[in-house]
Amino acid sequence: MFRLISLWITFVLVSTTSSAQYYEFGIGLGSTLYNGDLNAPHLSTNLSNAEFGGQLILKYIAKKNVVIRANLTLGKLSGDDRKSELEFQKIRNLRFTSFMAEGALLGEYYIFGYDAKASSQIFSPYFSAGFGFLYFNPKSDLNGETYELQPLATEGQGLPGQESKYSKMALAIPFGGGVKIKINDKYNFGIELLARRSFTDYIDDVSTVYANTEDLFAYYGAISAAFADRRGEALGVPQLNTPGSMRGGSSNDDYYFSFMFNLTANLESMFGLGQGSGSIDCPRF
Repeated sequence: MFRLISLWITFVLVSTTSSAQYYEFGIGLGSTLYNGDLNAPHLSTNLSNAEFGGQLILKYIAKKNVVIRANLTLGKLSGDDRKSELEFQKIRNLRFTSFMAEGALLGEYYIFGYDAKASSQIFSPYFSAGFGFLYFNPKSDLNGETYELQPLATEGQGLPGQESKYSKMALAIPFGGGVKIKINDKYNFGIELLARRSFTDYIDDVSTVYANTEDLFAYYGAISAAFADRRGEALGVPQLNTPGSMRGGSSNDDYYFSFMFNLTANLESMFGLGQGSGSIDCPRF
């Protein structure tokens, strides 16, 4: 997939020679959604994990069909075994929330082109893909207190013979599409859905197998051991300790999504000042 995205970006960059170049700047509001080891089998249940999100958008309109876009997305991701219909997830009893921030560079391809001055062109659908970097920081609650999970090494990271603790930064590949709806020659409204394939399986702090809780207690303390295995809480029994048994599924990395309503303004130049080559009648900020 990474090679395909690289080819897409190369195509966009090569296709940027045009006399009708200008910028768009705007904001988006909507929701963000996690997809990973804590997903339930039913879509409706997973959609209940949707959180509020927003984005800042800067676009360089290189030609009628091609746009280069810089994007900053902020939001929250969450998952909760207790919502699942599956018994093993209810017993596993893991949950998390995480602030997320993603900076990305994308290419947009407008199927029928886009022209800010063409009054007959109202709806402009497009495909989008690129690459970005994600920051995440999974947290969970215990006895009314909230703890960051990465420092607690809940799957034994950092123990002798084990891998080091995972990074809270990861590469992400956004892809999807949307439709731009012209309000007038100055402003645009948009609806957009983007998926991200992240290159980490730890957005939710769940990936491999249960660690030995006795070792966690000795190296990282009681809180680490308590978060590592929460099955006893669900079953109403003392904490279980079954090192090596399945806790997550490491064969697939985590995904996340954003669904946004965007409002952008056409600008003559980067800051909406001076004369641009596209002769757009632009707002001044």
